[in-house]
Amino acid sequence: MRWRWWIYVLIGLCFGIVDWYFLDLLASLGQNQAINDQLNQASGILRLLVVIVLVGLNYGIWLVPVIPAAIYEMRRSQSLKQAALAAAIVWAAAMVSYYGYYTILLMFAGLPQMEFMLYSNHLSPDYWTNWWPSFRNVILGQFLMWVLIALIAGPIVGFFSAGVYQRITKKRGLRRAVS
Repeated sequence: MRWRWWIYVLIGLCFGIVDWYFLDLLASLGQNQAINDQLNQASGILRLLVVIVLVGLNYGIWLVPVIPAAIYEMRRSQSLKQAALAAAIVWAAAMVSYYGYYTILLMFAGLPQMEFMLYSNHLSPDYWTNWWPSFRNVILGQFLMWVLIALIAGPIVGFFSAGVYQRITKKRGLRRAVS
């Protein structure tokens, strides 16, 4: 296996943790009283625009690691299928680290309203009976849903972005050959 495939995995693993903090940043914007006061005084269209931008940032950030990985793989392998696979690997690895990090936070750092999941409570007689249903619903259920999305949408995004890159580079090559 070539090193670049491991690099795609590493990029995805790093991105999953970075995304955790990026979402935390976006959430903190909604908790800022000064921003909320300004938005409450703004017109409805401006508030709608802010919501659209925030949702776009929330999902659009996932294109940041995938598009460069797909384009790089297209340049290396000259294969749209390989580019699609690279995108799926990046996104799937990101899901593993995102939800793995989420689990570590739940167990060792604690999150609001989820203190009962802290490992320091593991000697409590009902710890594991309370822990497993919450883990299954909060972590496992979301992880399986999002990794499935990553394995379906990742190749589509990778294929499309590498295909666009391929078309652009072919047109540039034709222009250079003609001039």
